[in-house]
Amino acid sequence: MKRRSGVTFLIMLLIAAITLAGCSSGNKEAAGSTSPAQTNTPEASKTPDKKEKVSIRLATAMEPATLEPYKRVVDQWNAAHPDIEVKLENTAYVEYWKKLQVMTASNTMPDVWVFTPGLGAQWQENDMLLPLNDYIKDDASLNLEDFHKMMIDYLTYEGKIYGFPYDVSAQVLFYNKNLFDQAKLDYPTNDWTLEDVRAAAKKLTELKSDKGKVYGLLSTMAADFTGDSYFRAFGATMVTPEGKVGVNNQGGIDTLQFFKDNMDMGITPKPEQGKSNRPIWLNGLAGMMADGGWVIPSFKDVPFEWDMVRVPAGPKGQFTTGLGGAFVISKQTKFSKEAYEFLKFLTSTESLNEIITKTNAGVPGRISSQEGLSPLLKKYAELIGTATPYLAKNGILELQTIVGKEIEQVWYGTKTPQDAVKVMEEQGNKIFEDKKK
Repeated sequence: MKRRSGVTFLIMLLIAAITLAGCSSGNKEAAGSTSPAQTNTPEASKTPDKKEKVSIRLATAMEPATLEPYKRVVDQWNAAHPDIEVKLENTAYVEYWKKLQVMTASNTMPDVWVFTPGLGAQWQENDMLLPLNDYIKDDASLNLEDFHKMMIDYLTYEGKIYGFPYDVSAQVLFYNKNLFDQAKLDYPTNDWTLEDVRAAAKKLTELKSDKGKVYGLLSTMAADFTGDSYFRAFGATMVTPEGKVGVNNQGGIDTLQFFKDNMDMGITPKPEQGKSNRPIWLNGLAGMMADGGWVIPSFKDVPFEWDMVRVPAGPKGQFTTGLGGAFVISKQTKFSKEAYEFLKFLTSTESLNEIITKTNAGVPGRISSQEGLSPLLKKYAELIGTATPYLAKNGILELQTIVGKEIEQVWYGTKTPQDAVKVMEEQGNKIFEDKKK
């Protein structure tokens, strides 16, 4: 009897152990742990790896005065997303595009980066950017119509959207009201022509100042989209709709001759290589200066009153070539979904209010962010409202280098405008053809 009782007791203990094990297994499975079938596989027995922290590189090309707001926006993102860290990498704009070329060649492109339509054509046309259409289609929170239409058109290639804008800009004519008053001249208007500008500049240049020489017109022309406005005003264009260089004609010659004559008259200073003439304006020694809204923050402490009007018309009419900045995502990014979410955050109404609107850094790329602009910036936004896109294509960076070198030789009298535009056309079209190969 004792032996039977002992066996019975052992059997009862075994049943209880099995029951407890079953209950324990059931509880674990209910809590979401691995099922018995899964525990038999070697893979399931491994401890899950800790989730990798996402690191996104953001490349900007900002001046020191405009970089701080970007740092604040990045800090806001990082504080709210501890698992997705954004690292800000800033490069001076004059070196930015060269650096991008190096990073492209070494396959080290940033995840999200500053993109200028036209100048970024080689990346857009060579399938190096991440198309956003699939993300936009499934994103009910995104209001695409709130972005500036011209900029979205710029960022659309073969039906695909490749980025969101952060600002939109074009040149206007700034003028020093104090110098105009001193010369007893009427202020410029939106109906002024380039000949009106020259006539006023001659009078302004006659003024005397104990701070230095006064120039009536500070501006020449650059080899970028701003120069295209002047070419078009005289009947030429940097790039034709057919994708050819369009400056080798009488309009192109007349454009260069106009600015060369202004320098020869002494109403405009000759640009010095690697040196900006802008301090002349900031010191109150220039009557007029054509430039974009991006310079307005630097006018904060100027010792004179100023205002602005549209870029003056040339013989063929008034033309304003518009452009702006945007952010795009590299196609090679390892974190496309996270990069898209950060791109949205970076170009949101709130972020653009912080980056552009509150700092008076120009006109934000979102309509909703323009509501908080100062009266001055609202006026600027109206003045550039007729701006049209830059007809740029793959190879425009190289073309601008060619145009810049030829313009410089015209300014210093080592080449005629006729010879310069021939070189621009010949070398520029060769660049465009080579890019097609």
